[in-house]
Amino acid sequence: MIVHMKSPQPHTELFTVMREFTLESDRYVERVASLHGLHRTDLNALGFLVRPSREGNTMTPGKLGDALNLSSPATTALVDRLARSGHVVRQRDQADRRQIQLSMTEHARNVGRTLFLPLAMELGGAVQNYTPEELELVERFLRDMTAATSTARENLKAPEAREESGAPAQAAH
Repeated sequence: MIVHMKSPQPHTELFTVMREFTLESDRYVERVASLHGLHRTDLNALGFLVRPSREGNTMTPGKLGDALNLSSPATTALVDRLARSGHVVRQRDQADRRQIQLSMTEHARNVGRTLFLPLAMELGGAVQNYTPEELELVERFLRDMTAATSTARENLKAPEAREESGAPAQAAH
């Protein structure tokens, strides 16, 4: 079976700028983590907990570990760190007492606001350069790019699976 893939060539500069934005965002998070004695994974975990927290929901440690691609022991260590630092609380699920739910604390929300306020201010200033219509287009574009990236991630196979299917285990560099 031949798969025809569209070449990203016509959009090379766009993809370059997207990569630069992603890398700069990562550098900001790395710096924030370093300045405040936090692990990068801790900040990523809190990032995954923000939306459920805003919606009044919780997340299980298993779902958090899956989101971060962590093993069970690594997830336990992460949740222990976040609980010790006052960023999350563990609660038994009311419907299934065997299940543990994680909730962000007000302390975590306050720390998050403090850590990311400088970035929010800069991004907010940059957003002022665009019309509401342009921002709607950018929002739609970013949602599409996020969905495409998520699909690509989900379609990735482990090296062992690629070898079994006859696909090369590593891409040529």
